Amino acid sequence: MSRIPIVLIAGFLGAGKTTFLHALMGALKERKVGFSVVVNDFENAEIDAARLRDLDVEVQSINGSCVCCSSLNDFMLTLGTIDVPRGGVLLVEANGASDFITLIAAITMRGECRRFTSPMQVTMIDTVRWQKRRKHNKLEQEQVKTATHWMLTHTGSVKNPRLAGIRAAVKMLTPRGIETSVDDFADFLRLQAATARFAPAESPKPALFESATTEPAHDHHDHHEHHHHHDDERAFTSMRVPVPFVVQRQDLERVLRHLPDEVLRVKGLCRLAELPQIPFSFQHVRPEGETWFLPMIGALGIIPSGVVIGVGLPEKIIQNAFEALPSAELRPDIQVEAE
Repeated sequence: MSRIPIVLIAGFLGAGKTTFLHALMGALKERKVGFSVVVNDFENAEIDAARLRDLDVEVQSINGSCVCCSSLNDFMLTLGTIDVPRGGVLLVEANGASDFITLIAAITMRGECRRFTSPMQVTMIDTVRWQKRRKHNKLEQEQVKTATHWMLTHTGSVKNPRLAGIRAAVKMLTPRGIETSVDDFADFLRLQAATARFAPAESPKPALFESATTEPAHDHHDHHEHHHHHDDERAFTSMRVPVPFVVQRQDLERVLRHLPDEVLRVKGLCRLAELPQIPFSFQHVRPEGETWFLPMIGALGIIPSGVVIGVGLPEKIIQNAFEALPSAELRPDIQVEAE
């Protein structure tokens, strides 16, 4: 089964996401690359969608809050049902206040998305308002950290010294991300669409992160205060990893601490040998190096596994690290029913 490349278009309100999307759609048409589109916004998703339908393609809208949180299930339903042309790509313009780490984790792990590749992300960076958003500055930085590609917008209104400073800051936040343009990114997607058909088929993904009960309480999603390069290693933002059915907490924490620097965050589900009857969700964040565990009382059907998020992940190294994670032995007096 070939897999469909999926692209997330990020950026705050006014950064130029819809303008970029419209131009990209035209560029893909010129290159004879098929595509479908999903647009998410608080109030104007259908207006934006209608504007984009003049190119005679499949465009679906999701009104309401961000697709990374309360609109997540609507988004997953849309991804599971939207028709994408054979050999084409799916373009997703997400709300400007979205937490892309949560969104990437859901796409990587949810069963509705098994026909897609790991997400790619292109972030629009508004050079006029970059890091002038006060309480939202951190979220703006987070949207850059997960970018496989990025583009500076409104550059005609900014002097060269500021542009140079923004470029330097962005390269620090996403050292493996690639500065791009509409034409460069369209060429990149043409290659991705052509090669995705050769990607190996995947088994169904476990239904992780189905609801807020699977999200660690410390997940800082605070927005609701409402050059070509074709190296595949750089192309994606996440990968799935195995976790033993029962694991010692210290063993799991040790693996998480020693993951490569490219890793931004790890989310997953596990059973800890210290309390195996209760499944836990866990999250490991960088650069803080902190790991949190949250018990999931009453959760059913849990399959221990995880998703690693970062740009340019050295997949083999990470896969080997988790495959070497030892399975814990249960005490004779403890019974755990296999899921």
